[in-house]
Amino acid sequence: MKENPLHFAEALEKLVELQATDSGLDELERLKKGFRQEITVLESHVAELKNRIQSEKKALEDLAKQRKTLEIEAGTLDTKITKYLGQQNEVKSNEQFTALKQEIEKGREEKAKAEEKVLEFLFKDDDQKAQIQKLTQELTQAEKRAAEDKKDIEQKIADCDKSAQEKRTERQKQLADLPEEFARGYEQLRNSGKKIAVARAQDDQTCSGCHMNIPPQILNEMRKNIAVQRCTCGRYLYTKD
Repeated sequence: MKENPLHFAEALEKLVELQATDSGLDELERLKKGFRQEITVLESHVAELKNRIQSEKKALEDLAKQRKTLEIEAGTLDTKITKYLGQQNEVKSNEQFTALKQEIEKGREEKAKAEEKVLEFLFKDDDQKAQIQKLTQELTQAEKRAAEDKKDIEQKIADCDKSAQEKRTERQKQLADLPEEFARGYEQLRNSGKKIAVARAQDDQTCSGCHMNIPPQILNEMRKNIAVQRCTCGRYLYTKD
């Protein structure tokens, strides 16, 4: 006995509705993924600023160490110069006096260079501290913006979760309303990775799921409404009408 074509038409209609629900769930997951990426970008920006501040602080520490080394060097040269100045009164020959004088001049030149470099490092210190202060202010603002934006984004994710729960409840009802054969076949397609399990037979006689030509026999049976038809790719087929 031939089954009533209306049975197939109703089953196909339910499959299309189920597919629409699942497509809605897929879209919500896509949106949530995008929102999570936005949060990652916000957190990455804050982390980048923190890393930059740490790098600038490390550079400031290095400058302080180099300046300290130069200050010690200048102090050592000053001690040496003072020593040579005291020895000038003790020398007994012009040659020794000349030699001491040359050492004193040399020491003064080296000390002047060291002190000049110390000043340079002091200026660099000031610039470095200003940069750290600027970045710290940027970090404070970025953390504030990130916290506010993250709150808004998390609310959007929560809204998506709420909508998804509603759709999953609807999906359970739709799946239960389907004849077991179609429900099982549909789930197998979805579980195999086919996000589109119910595809439209397009005007160019191709499947909107796999984009391959639909065999003429299947197209003919679709027109006659002879059972629910499936493409060679396994997807259930329907027409836009």
